[in-house]
Amino acid sequence: PLEAEIYRNSEYSVTGKKLQSILDEGKESDQSLEDESSSDETSMGSSPGVSFTLTGAKTLWWYRKAQALIEEETNEITSSAVGGELDASKLTSESKDFLKLYLGHQDTWQEVCLVTEKDSRGNAVSLVMNRPMSFSLSDGVARLVLFGAYRNDLSIAEKEVMVKFMIAFDKEIYVYLGGPEDMDQKACVVHGIPDLAGSKEIASNTGIFVGHTESAEAAVQGIMQGMYKPSDFRFFVGRHKYTEGRLDLDVVLGKYQPIACSRALALKQCKALPKPLFHEVMELAGGELAEVSKLELMKRDDIQIED
Repeated sequence: PLEAEIYRNSEYSVTGKKLQSILDEGKESDQSLEDESSSDETSMGSSPGVSFTLTGAKTLWWYRKAQALIEEETNEITSSAVGGELDASKLTSESKDFLKLYLGHQDTWQEVCLVTEKDSRGNAVSLVMNRPMSFSLSDGVARLVLFGAYRNDLSIAEKEVMVKFMIAFDKEIYVYLGGPEDMDQKACVVHGIPDLAGSKEIASNTGIFVGHTESAEAAVQGIMQGMYKPSDFRFFVGRHKYTEGRLDLDVVLGKYQPIACSRALALKQCKALPKPLFHEVMELAGGELAEVSKLELMKRDDIQIED
């Protein structure tokens, strides 16, 4: 969440430093934190899922301060708009810093990404696991997954591949928007089948494999032979690409939280989950992340929070 990003980035962000200054001013005594959490508990009544352990109270404290700062900065920026238009060149350095954080957050809100490649030079690739694109198959979806966005003239052999693909995944398919880069390219497929042709394990002993067209064709063959189910495969159109340590930098800046995950979690389908994958991951991580998840869930009225 933007609140957490600002809180974590007190070293490089103007907005983060401003929040840290507000928090430092409030740390006159341990009692100030107790009073703050007690006040919030009273104001929120018996809101479900709220924890008032020490970790919960501390998280609630900085989260509320960050919320207030976000509202303040947003109001300041919108008040400078003339005729509904904003001239960014006239914003203060603080407002520019906040606007950059805000816009970046809008693009990556609650993303859960699987890092599929990373090398010693800091280049990396990740796939967004929780942005469903299509759960039903059409000619257009099949063409995009197998050949990319701009392949209109297919060879006879390619048409045969496409027909078999549509037969295999006719009743069930899981296609996701993997990220903003390479969205016009053929999709990659993520699965847990070690010997599937054209696939490679993302890291040793993870049991998570990634492939492309050859793997998709092998999946079709396996499904038609009764060896696999369509739900064993997830297709991703697009991806996130990071160069020269950009992913590591984003972690330092508080935009992402690295978490080691199980094979079962990485291969989990995101269709009709009782709780969004982002919140499931945050709860499994525990500690402060679990508390942040609870606070974020309280913003929504479409999800039933269970204690």
